[in-house]
Amino acid sequence: MEIRVGSTYIKNNTIKSIAEIAINDYIVYVFPGALSENDFLIKYSKTGTRKRTPKHIHWVTDILMKLQGNPVLTKEFLQTMKEFWDNCFPIERNTFDNIKNIVNVDFNAEHFSSLNQYGEYDIDFVFALIRLLSVQEKTNREDAHLFGEILEQLLEDELDIFSIMSKAGLGRR
Repeated sequence: MEIRVGSTYIKNNTIKSIAEIAINDYIVYVFPGALSENDFLIKYSKTGTRKRTPKHIHWVTDILMKLQGNPVLTKEFLQTMKEFWDNCFPIERNTFDNIKNIVNVDFNAEHFSSLNQYGEYDIDFVFALIRLLSVQEKTNREDAHLFGEILEQLLEDELDIFSIMSKAGLGRR
């Protein structure tokens, strides 16, 4: 994972990225957001594709495939992400250093690397995405709970896939 100062623009070259995180063949872009003073907007692209705004449904679908392939290791990963969700706080400023500190932590991607054979995303990409989305959600809403609820549902022994997918976005209009 390489974290660098942002240099990419969106919205007719009016908004410059704060940070860019290169993870294998993906780049995660973090831009200033508009929902709150410290909001940040996340986009990502795979080499040669357009920038997309990640939705919960993207990473949830990937995690469901990983759960099918290796439920024990995936649940261990999800527990790590749930602990982060439970303990993370809003960022005080959406600066490069603060964004970098969200993802530049000691993460044993090698331990979870066998999960890379399931789903679309490598586990270090999912790791960075979940951490960024968690902090983003808490930065914009002190009473945020959606992310935590999805993680809890994914950790249950008896998955209710329809409820999970609905909560992650398919059931919303």
